[in-house]
Amino acid sequence: MLSWQAMLLNGFFRLTMKRHGKKPLNLKRLRAMGKNPPRSALAIPPGYTVEGIRSEQGLEFDLVDRSPASADAAPVIVLYLHGGGYLFGSPKTHRQVLIAMAKAFQAPAYGLDYRLAPEHPFPAAVEDAAKAYQWLLTRHPGADIVLAGDSAGAGLAIATAVGVRDGGLKLPRAIVGFSPYADLAVTGPSVEANAKSCAMFTPRGIREAAAMYLAGADARDPRASPLYADLAGLPRMLLFASRHEILRDDTLRLAERASAAGVKVELIVRDRLPHVWPVFVTLLPEARDAFVTVTAFARRCSSVEQPF
Repeated sequence: MLSWQAMLLNGFFRLTMKRHGKKPLNLKRLRAMGKNPPRSALAIPPGYTVEGIRSEQGLEFDLVDRSPASADAAPVIVLYLHGGGYLFGSPKTHRQVLIAMAKAFQAPAYGLDYRLAPEHPFPAAVEDAAKAYQWLLTRHPGADIVLAGDSAGAGLAIATAVGVRDGGLKLPRAIVGFSPYADLAVTGPSVEANAKSCAMFTPRGIREAAAMYLAGADARDPRASPLYADLAGLPRMLLFASRHEILRDDTLRLAERASAAGVKVELIVRDRLPHVWPVFVTLLPEARDAFVTVTAFARRCSSVEQPF
């Protein structure tokens, strides 16, 4: 049964996002929505710290860690890539899911503030994520990296893992993706089938966002749309989606193709919840339940004795 909190959140998104979906994207409005998150979204729980980090290359992160900091000696770290269609969002808007990831994996979590389109179109985000992964390998020699993200960030996490594999670097320990935006060609049947049931998006809005990010590049380039990538050899994945969101079939097809390529995939699909519902950990009981699953997945990833 859907919680009353989820019902309210669906209604909020229909009023603030979806009702604008038949008009051209108003990037200024979308960015303004996340510029000043409510105080609850920025709260830091006891025992944790949030620190701004800047790499020698100029990459910027928010680092969530336990207090006292454990980053230097951590055996596992999380690289989290936020959603927002490659157009808006930041580690600041995603602080609570960063904290939840740090808790689930008992690991420092780095939220990358990658460059956004249209000022920095494809492949800027891909380049930033690749550089961030390499920098973290250097900063934490011997540590395993978990790649995670939501929506565009989840697609970016998978594309980053493909690039890591192709570059011969140390593979991530695992991938966690919340409603991956994995097909910028927008060919999934759910785009039209769920046009009414999706609380956030319209088909027009999804296609316009993809075009703005791609800026004329091939939508089926695997770096932009990992649905079209060779997924063989990637680490185990935990993927979430809502059965009633427009991007449902990005997740379902990605899970199917990854499984066919020999990747171990765990897929969680829930009814009537909004896009990227697990990120709303301070609002939705369903999201908190999702992180029970993420935590159990993290424990399986850390144990060589337990089967997946």
